[in-house]
Amino acid sequence: MSYRCKFILFVLGIALIVPGTKGFAGAPVLICGEPAPPFLYESGGDNQEKKDIAGIHVGNFRLLTELTGLDFTFSVLPWKRCLYYVENYSKPGDPEIAIDASFNTERAAKYHYVGPLYAIGTAVFYSRNRFPDGPLSKKTGGVISWINEMQHYSICGILGWNYEMYYVEHGIPRSNEVIRSPGGLPGIFGMLSHGRCDLAETHPALVLGAMIAGELKMPKDIACSKLNEEPEKFYLMVARKSPRAERLVARLSTALIYLKRTLQWKSIKDKGVLPASGSTDAIRECL
Repeated sequence: MSYRCKFILFVLGIALIVPGTKGFAGAPVLICGEPAPPFLYESGGDNQEKKDIAGIHVGNFRLLTELTGLDFTFSVLPWKRCLYYVENYSKPGDPEIAIDASFNTERAAKYHYVGPLYAIGTAVFYSRNRFPDGPLSKKTGGVISWINEMQHYSICGILGWNYEMYYVEHGIPRSNEVIRSPGGLPGIFGMLSHGRCDLAETHPALVLGAMIAGELKMPKDIACSKLNEEPEKFYLMVARKSPRAERLVARLSTALIYLKRTLQWKSIKDKGVLPASGSTDAIRECL
């Protein structure tokens, strides 16, 4: 069977699912997640009593609503609280799905995974004042392109983030302890700019989002270099205790595949998804 025929059958399958969705939809599906601009964040400024929810997810989930008949609402919560609510789902109106979750086997026992929604690469950030030509790898002599090549430099990170994979997966010696900042992304870039550490590794997509959301003013000396590591995938996690969990998983999975195959699902790299800004150009090159 040709790809064209298979795709037509797939579209017909979607069409068969869509009718009669109102009866299935019932209560709106409440999705929770921590602030993760440009994917999900609150907008409207500090003086606005009720924050608006913004980000790439908002537009993408409108497409999912059209295709599935499900109504989705978002709540921005601390991550641990979001996970607790979804794991212990008990009634309509409780958070039923957690968004922007990475995969691990411990979570897979507690939640149903759907996706991935997207995958984003990572980059090494540094100060041009300290490394005018970029930080060089002692292995290759060129600019660092893998996490394990960071081992000869001091590394800064964010307090509360897990950096165990540096030692377990990437061979960085434990003697090179990550210098952690309690100040989030602004904290680590301030540390780089002031010479308190050499390098920081993080997703440029999240850095761009923080800049666009007004949460981060990047010091002018900070630059980045894209790494060759496998992009990290992020998923939905559906409450196993929801009585419609399996139906949600099936419907969302099928609709997501369809939207990606028809190129309707928006990615951070798609033209027009992120507002243009000269101050973010250097970071965009690291996506």
